[in-house]
Amino acid sequence: MNMIEKRNLSGESVEEYALWLKPDNEVYDVLKRIIDSLSEEYSTYRFEPHITVAGRITNPVDDIIKTMEKVASESKPMTLYLTETAYSDSFYRSLFINVAPNDVLLDLREQCITELKREHEPYMPHLSLMYKTMDAGVKKKIIERVGKRFDLVFIPVKLYLMRTTGRPDTWKEISQAPLIT
Repeated sequence: MNMIEKRNLSGESVEEYALWLKPDNEVYDVLKRIIDSLSEEYSTYRFEPHITVAGRITNPVDDIIKTMEKVASESKPMTLYLTETAYSDSFYRSLFINVAPNDVLLDLREQCITELKREHEPYMPHLSLMYKTMDAGVKKKIIERVGKRFDLVFIPVKLYLMRTTGRPDTWKEISQAPLIT
């Protein structure tokens, strides 16, 4: 499983970061068991259950932390609903659970993107269960087994800054900021 490392014009490796929301307690445990089980069965990367708010961030880490703390301190309380299981051809959206439309989450993302001066790209909130390129038929069978609907609910309490350079099994938490709940 080879990941392409991002490099700048001088050929130096570029650190990438992401801002995540993570479920906690039972929801985290349920999802982590599924991710770990699929990882074991299909030889894929293990990672923490999360919803990416903003990714591929290359700003200096101190700037990201300041932005994360500011945005988190101005956030509104939100409840996130994980709904139906789906898949795509994208490696990072190979198999995932959709997040029901949520204006507070979209506002949080918009504020992060604006503050970090990132390009506005289409956003599809989701929680990945597996990262792997594989046949759609296999993904459909996995969905039949793990479930087509999850109907899980959680209230995120922190915004996490993650270093996402390299393989998913090497990603590391850098910082966290409490959200208003």
